[in-house]
Amino acid sequence: MRLQLVVLIAVASLAACGGGASSSPSPSAPLTADATTAIPDGGAVPETLAPGQDWLLVGPNPQLATSDVTLRFGDDSNLSGKAVLNTYSGTFAASEDGSLRLGPIARTEIGGDPDLMAAEDQYFEALSLVDGFDSNGDELFLRTGDTTILRYGLPDSAAAFGATLIGKTTAKARNRAQAEGYTFRVVSVDGEGKPVTQDYRPDRLNATIVDGRVTEVTVG
Repeated sequence: MRLQLVVLIAVASLAACGGGASSSPSPSAPLTADATTAIPDGGAVPETLAPGQDWLLVGPNPQLATSDVTLRFGDDSNLSGKAVLNTYSGTFAASEDGSLRLGPIARTEIGGDPDLMAAEDQYFEALSLVDGFDSNGDELFLRTGDTTILRYGLPDSAAAFGATLIGKTTAKARNRAQAEGYTFRVVSVDGEGKPVTQDYRPDRLNATIVDGRVTEVTVG
């Protein structure tokens, strides 16, 4: 968890230095030219990337995890998705050993609330740091080195459901999770970790609580 937070702080700092998207709303703005700049073909796309399906961002940033951000890998080594305000596209190369390289990413230029634009910039900055991935079929973890910086789940996965609990009080999140057949446990409160078992359970949701509300949910 601390490694994730350190990386996110670094990402936010880089985004702040790099500036934001255009402040002039233009829903029909074309993608920029560098979207056509390809990276070397990495061969067949690993099945664990679920080519052709949308991955839904579920963490670790709570604002991004509640903004319906998506990522899709195509069979043709092109990627696309929806960020907080804009859609985006680019290229990628991936291999079965977990290496992943993303080419230049282009996005539309729709402006909006400064906080949302900053969150979107943070997302794209995080994508620029990705050099590998792990997946268990339902969840996708994009990493830089050994540190996971973005987590996704397939739309009907436990991870995607867990993201719907972000922002809720502990009691409401627990009740909703249990109503859907999940085991719910709190693993951290206001930065203090709780003693928990390390076994993995695909039907268990692990919640991080800050100021009485859920800020992150992981599966296991």
